[in-house]
This record gives sequence, C-alpha cells and structure tokens, in this order.
Amino acid sequence: MQLLDTTAKVATPERVEFRYRIAGPAQRGVAFLIDLIVQGFIGSAVLLFLGLLGMLPGLSGLSMGLGFLVAFTLQWFYGVIFEAFNHGQTPGKYAMQLRVVRLDGSPARLPDVLLRNLVRAADALPTFYGVGVLVMTIDPKLRRLGDLVGGTVVVSEERSRMLQEIRIEPPVSEEERQGLPAGVELSAEELATLEAFLRRRERLSAERVEELAWLFGPALSERTGIEAPTWERVLVLAYARATGKDAPREDLAAMERDFGLGSREAS
Repeated sequence: MQLLDTTAKVATPERVEFRYRIAGPAQRGVAFLIDLIVQGFIGSAVLLFLGLLGMLPGLSGLSMGLGFLVAFTLQWFYGVIFEAFNHGQTPGKYAMQLRVVRLDGSPARLPDVLLRNLVRAADALPTFYGVGVLVMTIDPKLRRLGDLVGGTVVVSEERSRMLQEIRIEPPVSEEERQGLPAGVELSAEELATLEAFLRRRERLSAERVEELAWLFGPALSERTGIEAPTWERVLVLAYARATGKDAPREDLAAMERDFGLGSREAS
C-alpha cells in the first residue's frame, strides 16, 4: 500500500490496482457531529415513547430499564450496526461520502467494525477525542486507535462524473486530413492529458491555451510529423487522428446514429 498526499494505492491479489482518498480529521469530525445529531433524534424519540409507556400502570420499571438499554446501545453499538450492515457507512459518513474499509481496500467485516468502535472510548480520552486526533496526526494513513486495532481505514469516496463528449471544433478540414499521418499512437497518459487540455481550453484565454499547448505540442509534432499554424491545433489534430475523430462530420454523425458512439464519456 502506497500513500501520496492522502491518496492510497491498493494492489489486489489479481494484480489490479485502484486508488482511494483517505478521509482527514475535518471530514470525519463533521460526520461525527451528524451522527451525534442522529443519535439524539433516535434517543429522544425512543425516550418519548418509553415515557408514555411508563405512564401505564406497572410499566414504569420496564420503561426505565428499556431506557438504559437504548442509551447503552446507542452509545456503544450505533456505529457497529450501521458500519457492519450499511456497507461501512453511518448516516454521518454517508452524508460526507465517507466509508470504513479494511486496510487492503476490501469491505469492513463485523469483527473489524466491532473492534474499531469498542476502542472509541480510548480514543475519546482525555476529552474531545484528544488521543484519537493525536494518533491520527502521527499515523500516515490518518487512523485513530480504533482503526489500528480493527485494521480499518476511513476513505473518502469521489463519485465519478459523466463528462460530455470531446468534439473537434472547428472540425478537421479535408486539407488538414490529407496532411495527417496514417496513424497516431498515444499512450493512455498522453490521451488523458490531451482530453484534459481540450476540456479545459474553453475556460481559458487564447494566449493561455497556446502557452499550455506549447508544453506538449513541439514534441508531439516532431514525433508524428503533424504541422499546424498553432500548437493548440497540433494537439487537436493529433487527438483527432488517434481517436478517429478526424473523419468528416457526416461520417461521425452516422457512426453515432448507427452504433450509439460518442454520446458520453465517463471520467
């Protein structure tokens, strides 16, 4: 497991790697406050019901005993129940897009969340979770004592966004198409860089766009032989040739209509 700026990389036994962002104290603190509010609402509603129940003849003792049981359960097993049976999320963690997982990135199990929540009492010492915050500042994975004992870590989920298709504007002209090489091969990293540039350029000035294009354009032009009046256009033409978007506009429209291509791209 490798950590870089609170981003962890996990390698599975199948040699598949994925990344997640480790949740910091601020996010977890807000989630904790939300859970306190939820616990307060649950406790108040139950106590109100038990208070009414205790008004019935002979049930006052039962009502008081159930009240202590509810308070004990909320104090010690609120987190256990939600994290074990709600995919590692309490209501507060769900609101903040956080999740408890095992250190290897797999879903947390009941024994894991049971241990991490039982040790919460030690984390809360001497007051306001002083020990827990101190341990989090020392641990590179931002874990409190409960996480260390339970073998868990709290991660922040980055929900993927649907991105609009990248369109070549203006379209590749017939003259430009004739001057392009037979093929342009781009690595996954180069392709991602070009896509980020093409999406971002609409929000930048023409001068800034050309300045950014100059960082990659000359090397790409030399490698592929693509020439254009501006470095921006060099990048556009290289991306268009590499992805097949240099075809005439009517051909692209026919492909999208017949095969459903290019409607959306997932980030």
